[in-house]
Amino acid sequence: MEWTRKALKEKAKFSVKAFYWKSVLVAFILALVSGGFGGGSGRGSDNGETTEVTGNAFIDGIGGKYIGMLAFILGLAAVVILVVVIASLALSILVFNPLQIGCKKYFLHASDGNADLNHMGYGFKNNYMNVVTVVFLQNLFIFLWSLLLIVPGIVKAYQYRMIPYLLAEDPNLSFSEAKNLSTEMMAGEKWDAFVLDLSFLLWQILAAVPSIS
Repeated sequence: MEWTRKALKEKAKFSVKAFYWKSVLVAFILALVSGGFGGGSGRGSDNGETTEVTGNAFIDGIGGKYIGMLAFILGLAAVVILVVVIASLALSILVFNPLQIGCKKYFLHASDGNADLNHMGYGFKNNYMNVVTVVFLQNLFIFLWSLLLIVPGIVKAYQYRMIPYLLAEDPNLSFSEAKNLSTEMMAGEKWDAFVLDLSFLLWQILAAVPSIS
């Protein structure tokens, strides 16, 4: 795969200028679904004996009445957090990941002069469960590699980088097929892709300034 950063950016500029507002909308949605976008005061006490007596009185007289309620509230909070985490994961796997494939489909066609927003629904309308499965496995493998060390996770992320684009072209690819094709396409290209990402670092920092301020 022969490419240069300059040629790639020039082609991207041309596509964005030709379909500016559509591309901005899709890029904004893609950023959203990708996730790309104590001082308390203490009181003194007269002496250690007073502190101990006060503590015992609180536990026996007042605090004991609320231990059960506190345990219930903490348990309920834990259940709510668990439900939110599970719901977020389900939303990401079942909705955001197929939507991401649709965004990739849009940009693939926009680069050829066919910017159709209907492409954003591509992942939902074409072998949906396979798309969900393959993208889930891609993210799972990257996560597992990241557990070893950060660097292997980054390497695998670049190695599997083309999987969403491959699915955008052929949603019937199995994970093994997509992984092997992406590995082949990114062989010798991972460093160049990393440098390409670094070339946008300043833009990413500038984009983060409004949210920080």
